[in-house]
Amino acid sequence: MDRNDKAILDALGAVVEGVAEVFGSNCEVVLHSLEDISHSVIKIENGHVTGREVGSPLTDFGVDILKKADSLERDVVGSYYSKLDDGRLLRSITILIRNTKSELIGFMCINIDLSVPFTKLLSELAPTDVEASSEKVVEHFPSSVKDLVSRALETAMMDVNNRKGISPSEKSKLVVLGLYKRGIFNVRGAIDLVAKEMGVSRYTVYNYIREARVKAGEELQV
Repeated sequence: MDRNDKAILDALGAVVEGVAEVFGSNCEVVLHSLEDISHSVIKIENGHVTGREVGSPLTDFGVDILKKADSLERDVVGSYYSKLDDGRLLRSITILIRNTKSELIGFMCINIDLSVPFTKLLSELAPTDVEASSEKVVEHFPSSVKDLVSRALETAMMDVNNRKGISPSEKSKLVVLGLYKRGIFNVRGAIDLVAKEMGVSRYTVYNYIREARVKAGEELQV
C-alpha cells in the first residue's frame, strides 16, 4: 500500500465521524485498511456496539468479502443482518474502497444495533431541547443548478428589498454582492442565470462582481 492509498483512507476518517454523528451512538462506523488484516481497524466510532477499537482485526465475513471482491457485481455489500455473541442483532453494510487503479485497499462498515428500543433510537435522531431552541440552518435541496441559483437570488433580493432608500442600480449591486458572499458564482453557469433573472447583461454582472470583490475585501479588513 503506497502513500496515495493511505491518503485515500485518511481522507475517509471525516466520513466515518460524520456518519456516526448523524445516526447516533448506536451506529458503529468502522474504517478498515487491508494493509494488515490482523490489525485492520484504523478508525472507529461507537466501537462499544461490537466492542472493537483501533487495531482490531478484520472479521471473518470481511475476509470472505476480500476473497470474493473481484467477482462482486458492485462495491456495496448489503444491507445484511448479523448476530453478536450476546444475541444482539445488527443491520450492516460494507463498502469496498478502491484506489485510482481500482485495487481494493479498505472497507468501510456501518453497523446499527437493532436491539436498542426504537424510542431510544428515535431520541438520538430527534433534536434535544437545546438544539431545538438554537438557530437552525436554512438549507434548500435543489434539483438543478437553475433551482440552486434561483433560490440564492431570491434570498439575496429579499435581503436587499428590506432596505429603504436604495436606488434600483444600487440594489442590483448589493444583490450581486450578496450572491458573491454566498459563493454562488463558483457554480458553473451562475453568471448567465443571474443576468437573465435580473434582466441585465452578463457583462453588467461581471462588473458588479468586480465591485463585490473590492467591497468584500474592504469589509474583511475592517
